[in-house]
This record gives sequence, structure tokens and C-alpha cells, in this order.
Amino acid sequence: MNISDIIKQAREELGMTQEDLAERLEVSRQAVSKWELGASVPSPENLGLLEEVLGVTFPAPEEADPIPQAAPQPAAKAPFWNWRRVVLLVLGVLIVSALLSIVMFETLRTDAHTDVPRPSEPYITGIYFYDENAAPLSPDLGDGWNRFIAGERTLVLVTFEDSPENYVNAVSLFLTPTGTETLDQREQLAVQAAGEGRDFALFAWDIPADLMGHLEAVLECGGGIRVTETLNVTAPPSSSEAQGIPGILSLSTEEIHAVEGDTGHYLLEALGAPMAEVEWTTSNSDVARVANTGRVFIESEGTAVITASWKDQTAECLVRVLPKASVVGAEENTDLPEGEPRGDMESEPVLPTYESRKVE
Repeated sequence: MNISDIIKQAREELGMTQEDLAERLEVSRQAVSKWELGASVPSPENLGLLEEVLGVTFPAPEEADPIPQAAPQPAAKAPFWNWRRVVLLVLGVLIVSALLSIVMFETLRTDAHTDVPRPSEPYITGIYFYDENAAPLSPDLGDGWNRFIAGERTLVLVTFEDSPENYVNAVSLFLTPTGTETLDQREQLAVQAAGEGRDFALFAWDIPADLMGHLEAVLECGGGIRVTETLNVTAPPSSSEAQGIPGILSLSTEEIHAVEGDTGHYLLEALGAPMAEVEWTTSNSDVARVANTGRVFIESEGTAVITASWKDQTAECLVRVLPKASVVGAEENTDLPEGEPRGDMESEPVLPTYESRKVE
């Protein structure tokens, strides 16, 4: 019989509780409970007291039954995805991504400098617009048109790059009104000299009222070569009358005069009503078409009436399209494109400071 069984049996025969025995031995009840359960063994001092209180004799330690030991449990298998492995995996992915990025960058840079030759002539790299405080403007209306505010000053930045075989002597700005597209109506707005190592020209342009035309940036290069970039530009009237009266439908203009073969479009604004609620119709789509945004496209000679409808109100604009032969000195300007303007307009450079010279 082991010590735990001797303690429990003797205590019960004497009618003692664990609390009574603990009190006699001046130990806790939990200590007595652990002795009887075999979870622990009394110290030699407590063994002597137990023999005295319970009137028993305990066997020598080598004679006592050994305390049964719990069978060792197999160690729990550590989870595969611990935080160390996660950190190592993330670092590995980042390192591989960085290496791939470096390889791709070097490949593209090599291709850009070796496989793609530079143009043999200078070219325009971008045309950008700023207000008087040098804040970038975004005038793009879509369909290749750019809208400005009449009466305000706009800074026009033209950037370009020389070629190995030629260079830019000067940069000019021209404006041709839409509806005529003839060289005699073409106006030079400004010109600026370009020196060696200079890759931009900056112009100050006062936006005229009722602007509707083609703005050309022209590089005057060596050998008489000219490189042209054209943008379609427009500006609605800036007067208080152009704002309309809220709730009363009116149009920004009552008549449009155009010439057969006119490219681009004219912009009609519905005043006094929400544009999204205005419906547009034309009396003769063979002469002039109208989009649901108020843009009027010239088709052929004749007259047509553009009607804007909102609730129970209507407003009309008369479109007169003259034949090309009836315009004195009519000659098509081959420099003017029919589609959207060309040029790299993806990024806004830092605006340099330079005084432009107005051509009278």
C-alpha cells in the first residue's frame, strides 16, 4: 500500500475530514487532498506528524509503491504557417518582384535607346494650358475640342525636342476661325525665338469672345521645315447675358454661319435649364446634325433649325451653311486636321517662366 492510500484509509477510520487533518498538521486542505490523490508526497517532517496523528507507520521510501506517472503525450506538431515563415514568404515575394521590375526597366530602357531611333526632324512633345497663377488647366471637352473662358488670360506652353539632324529656330501660335478654314482668315497670335538647349515656348493668350476655331502651334525649323500641331478651341460668351435666366430656356447663340466642308463642330449651350434635361433636334440632318450635348456638326450646304426643348419651352438656332465656292478666296487649309489633335498630352510639366512676344 502506498503512502496516499495509508493516509486516506487512516483518516477515514478515525472519522476525520481533510479539513480536520489539515488543521491538526497546520497545512492547507489542498495539501492533504494532493497527498491522498498521490499528486504529491508529504515532506519527511509531515510524514512524522502524520504517523503521530493517524497512528500509522509509513513504509520506507524504497518500499512504497511508486506513484503512477502519466504516460508521456506525443509533442504537438507545430503548425506549418507560423509567423516566421509568413514573414520570410512576404520578403521573398518582395525581393523577386523588385528583381523583375529592375530587369523589365533595364530592358525597356535599352529598347528605348537602341531599338527606336529618334525622329529625323524636331517634334512637339506637348501643348499645355495654365491660368494666370500658373495653375494647370484641363480644358478638354472630348471629341478633340478644348473649352476656355472668354475674356481670361491663358498661358500656353509648347514643349518640343530637337532632332540630331535639325533644330527649332522659333515657335509660333496661329488661330483660324472655324467655319471658314481659309488661309486669309488665319491669324498669327504670337512668335517666340528658340535658342540652343531650349525645349519650350511660353505664350500669354487673351481668350476672345465667341471663340470657335483651330489653334496651331508651329515649329519653325532649319531648312524651312515647319512642324505643326493643331487643337480645336472654343469659348462661350462670358457676359451676364450668356448666363441666362434660371427657369427660362434660351441658347448661347441664335445663328450659326458655316461653310460647306467645315470640320469639327459648333457648341450650343442651353441656358436657364439643366443640360442633362434638354432634348436636341434638327430640322434637316442632311445640313446639320446635333448631339445630345448641343454639339452641331456641319454636313452640307443649306439651312437647318436646331431646336432645344425643356419641359414646355423651346429655343431655336438657325444654321446657314454656304457653299465653298461662294466664299471669296476660299482655299482649304491643309494644315488643319479633321480628327482629334495630335501630340503627347499625358503629363503636366512644371511651368517655366518666359515672356512671349505678341505679333501685331
